[in-house]
Amino acid sequence: MPAKPSEIKKATIHTYWDFKEGLICPLCSSHLQHEFNNGGRKVITLKGPVWVVTNYYSCINPECEMHKAFPAAYHSALQRKRFSLEVWAKVIQHHFKHHINYSITAELMWDDWDVSISRNTVRSICEFFEMAGKQYTDDKVLKEVQSSGRIVLSLDGAQPVKHEPSLWVFSDRLTGNVLLARNLESAPASVLCAIFREIEILYNVPIVAILSDKQKSIVNSVKQFKPDIPHAYCQYHFLNHVAEPIASKDSHLKKILRKSVRQLSIVQNSKHADSNRLYKLFRPISEELKCAISTRGDRFNVFPGIETYANLEYIVSRLEQYEEIEFTPKVSRTMNVLLAALKDLLKENRHLREEVMSLIPDFQQIRKILAKRGNKASRIEKEAKKWVYKLQSRLKRRKLESNPQNIKWQQPSFKISCEEIWQQWIRLVDSYSEGLYQAYDVEELDFTNNAKEQLFHRSKHHFKALLGRENVAKAFLNHGGLHVQLLDIDFTKKNVTNVLLACETPLIEAQRKEFNAQYATVRRTWRIREKDTGNFTQFKDDLTQLEGA
Repeated sequence: MPAKPSEIKKATIHTYWDFKEGLICPLCSSHLQHEFNNGGRKVITLKGPVWVVTNYYSCINPECEMHKAFPAAYHSALQRKRFSLEVWAKVIQHHFKHHINYSITAELMWDDWDVSISRNTVRSICEFFEMAGKQYTDDKVLKEVQSSGRIVLSLDGAQPVKHEPSLWVFSDRLTGNVLLARNLESAPASVLCAIFREIEILYNVPIVAILSDKQKSIVNSVKQFKPDIPHAYCQYHFLNHVAEPIASKDSHLKKILRKSVRQLSIVQNSKHADSNRLYKLFRPISEELKCAISTRGDRFNVFPGIETYANLEYIVSRLEQYEEIEFTPKVSRTMNVLLAALKDLLKENRHLREEVMSLIPDFQQIRKILAKRGNKASRIEKEAKKWVYKLQSRLKRRKLESNPQNIKWQQPSFKISCEEIWQQWIRLVDSYSEGLYQAYDVEELDFTNNAKEQLFHRSKHHFKALLGRENVAKAFLNHGGLHVQLLDIDFTKKNVTNVLLACETPLIEAQRKEFNAQYATVRRTWRIREKDTGNFTQFKDDLTQLEGA
């Protein structure tokens, strides 16, 4: 029998059959008898190692299922596992909740708790929890969906790697649960229709409505499956298509401005500031310009190209305040060249900016129309037709095609004119008309499928945090289907412990490659018109010191 190691100073823990009824079999009410103990084993906890002696019992009834000796398990550890449940819970929280990779998790366990655990053990714990969490969510989802009695199916796919299978996720909007996640080489109508039937058989609950984007294969699959059920088209996808031509022009505007600013001499030479007094003097301005072009957008509200243009206008206005101050010839010449370059850059791209600005009000108007959730479908459709009629009137005045049936699709590009964008919008509203307004009259339907987009985003975020951007696509393709089903698990210590204890799934080893996490080194704020970065204050102080010298 194993002996208790000398380094374990804490008292030995013995496990016993501890029930109010005493040594009574819970299955047949016969007496239980003590058989033997395992001599003890080492269990590592967050507070140090302990020695646990497990006692085994059996029912005296030879017909009972508990007649064979069984252990009185230690409440804080899984069978045949070295680490306690609290160690497991901490590892799982680090990896799944905080998106920390295996190696760093192992280091943190040592730094924070003096628990020596290998990277491979961390990986095994996380892979065990993936299977345990899948089993836990499957049981939970089945109960909730069957209790609901119907499914409002939401579906969407993502293809992280070109020419590779797409990950499709099918979820129920009524319960908010993922029903199925599967990689598909292709998704024709027949395949999707078969999956709809599979979901109905799996949960023994009918699909009463479907929400998706307007992919032709999805539309045809719904018609094959149940042509009479409501099929709503996702308004998020619709608005995304409306915003695409604006985003193309805005992206091109930002690209031009960013490229030109990076080519400015004070920006290019800022890395040599320590060896040149002039570059050192203008380093704050260089930093402000870098902040100005580091804009980030919100697809529907913030346009990075427009923001970059406004930032550069702001910098020009601030620099113009220094024009009346007398500098040394070299500083004055650099200031004048910089101002002239920025003004020319803004002037050359003013037309592109005005094009983007002219399109934004029309886009915001259709957003407001669709946002009136309390109205009937007929009312929303009527207002959308008025919006289309306004665009058609503009085209007719210019003697351009305005009939949606005669307008051909064009790839969104910064090169297409505003008139061509209006035509694409007219065509888009007409093509979406069959399902765009369904959700206003069907209470169970939602208006957007963007929850599924967020689900993909959250799952990708996990892999980006672990692996870096370069490696995320393959990992997302291989493990994203499983991970999206674990996203909504409550990762508190208590719930993680419950999931582990409820699991009887054997550890399944997954084939994973070793990656190195990648981290950003510089993060700049681009909202320089709202938040003082301190760069102009630093520039002013440097100028004052220069004059004093």
